[in-house]
Amino acid sequence: MKASPHRTHWANLEETGILWGMRAMLLIYRLFGRSAFRLVLHPVVSYYFLMSRAGRDASRDYLRRVGEAFPELGLRGGWWDSYRHFIAFGENLLEKIVVWLGKLDPQRIQFHNRHLLVDLLEQRKGAMLLAAHIGNLELCRALADLRGYIHLNILVHTKHAEKFNRLLGSVERRGANIELIQVTDLNPAVAIRLQDKLQNGEFLVMVGDRTPVSGGRTVSAQFLGAEADFPQGPYLLASLLQCPVYTLLSYPLEGRYHIYLEPFAALIQVPHRQPQRTAMLEELAQRFAAHLEYHCRRAPLQWFNFFPFWDRHAGGGEPQ
Repeated sequence: MKASPHRTHWANLEETGILWGMRAMLLIYRLFGRSAFRLVLHPVVSYYFLMSRAGRDASRDYLRRVGEAFPELGLRGGWWDSYRHFIAFGENLLEKIVVWLGKLDPQRIQFHNRHLLVDLLEQRKGAMLLAAHIGNLELCRALADLRGYIHLNILVHTKHAEKFNRLLGSVERRGANIELIQVTDLNPAVAIRLQDKLQNGEFLVMVGDRTPVSGGRTVSAQFLGAEADFPQGPYLLASLLQCPVYTLLSYPLEGRYHIYLEPFAALIQVPHRQPQRTAMLEELAQRFAAHLEYHCRRAPLQWFNFFPFWDRHAGGGEPQ
């Protein structure tokens, strides 16, 4: 277990250079629809692709690694692969807008292991849902809309939430059963609040593929052939709250959106003493990394990592 090194953090990457373009695309979609949105998608994404060397290099690094791990994918991490990755991100933005506007067609969604959610709802039993930046996490909101008695509490970092809200500030938010909770600093008051929500049969949603914003600690796990840092926060919080943990991922595949809900741990009890504590956190992070790797293989262009995920271990050099 270790503190995150000093480096450019994902939450501090500058996004204002493309914020105007994203706002314009949102306006175009609202005024003219999906076809017009796609018409301007390529110029906007191309601008960001050319101007963001850091994002482009991180994309190429990831695609090279996933291509080496799974040669059948035919990915080499070249410029064309990376551009397709960026375009997939732009398409994902469109789907986010569709969800926020409440226009998602339920027939496009295939919910795997839906019975697990139904069982939890019938028992009024809350749980933590461990998600990742693969596909469209906003489908969590659609999940709440489609079944109005589901209450999702999405745990976010302040700066990230503010940027997302600036982008969609003019959108009518559907799904009153969604609450964004800032957990940059987890204190006893927040922990008690989260415990109350679990006891009321509500769900907590956290991501397992982003390191803490500041002062956080991480553990290492093998991911696509090399060590990378993963947060320990979700596992520590689940141990504190004594709640079951499920993984929740969603992404498009073969013309439909797939939601994958799978059991991760019935109960997590992190030891207080070393080295048992570190060993358990590393084992949990490794299990999640393997799960994420499996889904990256199925939909390699849907993991939207645009910062140097492996740079502490691999030096962060530019892909060749």
